[in-house]
Amino acid sequence: MNVHKQEGLSFATLRAAEAVIETKSLTGAALKLGISQPAISMHLGRLERAIGTSLIKKVGNKIIVKEEISRLIRQMLDLERQLKTVRYEKNLTKLKVGVCTYCAPLLVDRAAALGRHKENFTWRIADWRRLEEMYEQGELDAVFRALYPSEIAPDLTTEFTLKWVGEKHLLDFMKNEGPGLPVVLASPHSPLGAVSREWLRRQEVVYDVVGEVDDIMTAIRLVSSGLALTPLPIYLQRSLAEEFESCAQILPGHIDARYGMFFDERRFNLRAALDIFELLKSELTRAPLSRETARPSMAVQQ
Repeated sequence: MNVHKQEGLSFATLRAAEAVIETKSLTGAALKLGISQPAISMHLGRLERAIGTSLIKKVGNKIIVKEEISRLIRQMLDLERQLKTVRYEKNLTKLKVGVCTYCAPLLVDRAAALGRHKENFTWRIADWRRLEEMYEQGELDAVFRALYPSEIAPDLTTEFTLKWVGEKHLLDFMKNEGPGLPVVLASPHSPLGAVSREWLRRQEVVYDVVGEVDDIMTAIRLVSSGLALTPLPIYLQRSLAEEFESCAQILPGHIDARYGMFFDERRFNLRAALDIFELLKSELTRAPLSRETARPSMAVQQ
């Protein structure tokens, strides 16, 4: 009885045993968990004293795991993980989600689509630089932002389209030889700024940057004032019809860009992350109004 009290099983011991089961090696288990091989041996000793039998037996240089014991260990660890999920769901309150300023309009009418999760999140809207800082410092639990052209994408990624929109008088500007086409772009160090400049370079467009903004609403105001054109997500043609009333697609073609959802797995489970990601993705990739349902002034050049 005293021995049993002293050698009570911990989840650390069970996880060490699970690593041995998976790798069939004490050395492999130590590498998997990032601890020493003597520590693995210590955990196995505790397990065997607690259950009264051994987990493994050696046959030559091979380790054979006793299946009935390994099955029990996996069941116990599965239960632990399920309990963690229940505890997570109970404490899922006010998780902080960062969204870049170029996606902020997506939240205006669509946050209600999160249903019962709506009250569990608080939103932080900031430019790309501030979002990266906040996420790295642990001030955000998740972030939805544009990806750099060569950036390795997270598991939750979507593509979206931007078109070069400006006042219709800029179409005449295109016909005349002269200085570079006036454009408003995001910072060259930002994901959208980088992908826009790369597109212009590949298309050999001569352009003149008349403004650098990382706030989509400011970019829209500059475009609607007739000052310049800028690449804008196509979903805005639906949600900001009045601002685009006298605008058209100035440059042919479009920019293919990517957005990704990064989230802290210690705070977010995959289901909660998917709820937010699918909501924003559905709006970001939603097609603009068709010609039949759109205002005539909203038609873009094809």
